[in-house]
Amino acid sequence: MTKSLTDSVVASLKPQRSQSGWRELADGATRGLCIRISPRGEKVWAIRHVVGGKRSRHTIGAYPTVSLAEARKRASEYLSGTRDGMSPEEVDARAQALTITVKQAHAAYLEAVTVSTRASTRMLKDIMFRTHIEPVIGTRMIRTIRRADVVEVVSQVARKGFPVQANRVFSEIMALLRWCEQKSYLDGVPSIRKKDLRNFGAAKEQPRRRALSDTEVAEVWQTSASLGVTSRDFLRLLLLTGQRRDEVRLMSWAEIDMEAALWVIPADRYKTGIEHVNPLSSAVMDILRARWHDGATGYVLPGRREGQPFNGALSAIRRLRKAMANRQPFTLHDFRRTVRTGLSRLKVDAVTSELVIGHVPQGMHKVYDVYERLEERRKALEKWGKRVMSFNQGEV
Repeated sequence: MTKSLTDSVVASLKPQRSQSGWRELADGATRGLCIRISPRGEKVWAIRHVVGGKRSRHTIGAYPTVSLAEARKRASEYLSGTRDGMSPEEVDARAQALTITVKQAHAAYLEAVTVSTRASTRMLKDIMFRTHIEPVIGTRMIRTIRRADVVEVVSQVARKGFPVQANRVFSEIMALLRWCEQKSYLDGVPSIRKKDLRNFGAAKEQPRRRALSDTEVAEVWQTSASLGVTSRDFLRLLLLTGQRRDEVRLMSWAEIDMEAALWVIPADRYKTGIEHVNPLSSAVMDILRARWHDGATGYVLPGRREGQPFNGALSAIRRLRKAMANRQPFTLHDFRRTVRTGLSRLKVDAVTSELVIGHVPQGMHKVYDVYERLEERRKALEKWGKRVMSFNQGEV
């Protein structure tokens, strides 16, 4: 019969001479429990079990972090679970569900979605959680979250004056809860529909249709000159390229080919997940040349701290709107719509215009038409750049 392990025996275990792989030593006191020793002397507890007629091994933890007594306790729990048809992973999830908080669950959720989401998306999820969700329910056990808790979080965001953001927060909470349900941390996700949240201050979102007029474009260009060099160039690059806020804000010299007048935004930094090649108009190149010097590296729009990007986007748009208080309110994303609208007014065809702003073709075009229209886009952006500069010269 296999002898029972003791603390002294486990502590004294060492790899054998010429050992090339892991070896196992069973514990006679607990069925299925064994300690595994690597050729380098590492020791790991494992449980050998059968679930659904399939034999497998589940790692419990490393020794001495997990003691002999703790390993036996966990092994007994696993064996009890397998008799009920649960895998050791499900047993772990059930045990964790008793103590895991909303904050801990969200951290695990962010780690789990690392492979499938971009770094910028995970950053936004983290900021949203820390700003709106954690202060309200972060310390509560995830298994105790109910419909009323979701409503409480969303209502607080709406009361702060962010009815649209309340919808985003709701989506983040529900994504977390659905993931927790898959991990067996929850027995079920609270039933609540987004439209029900309108009773608690969340907004019914309508697609924005705001595009700046020619006169407003001229005023933005002229007013931006009083906001500081970096804010000025940030706003003007948005207005000339039609790209998104962070795509411009995080532009680096490594992405710019000054000789070919091309800006290649890598796939991991673009919303579509596809590399975007952006031809640069003469107006854009004038801005870049004013910033360029031989051997330039890092961000085109640097921040105040060395090695950091420009971080004043919100401040820039707030100051710009304040200076243009007589105008209908607009957002940074409205610049992008302004470019797309301006291209249509310049008689640029719809396919080229959509490619300029990085929209992926849909349907069969997405599958079969891989022509990128680089030269057509360059001509379109050149026409738009000259149009913007003509506004600045009073030709509105």
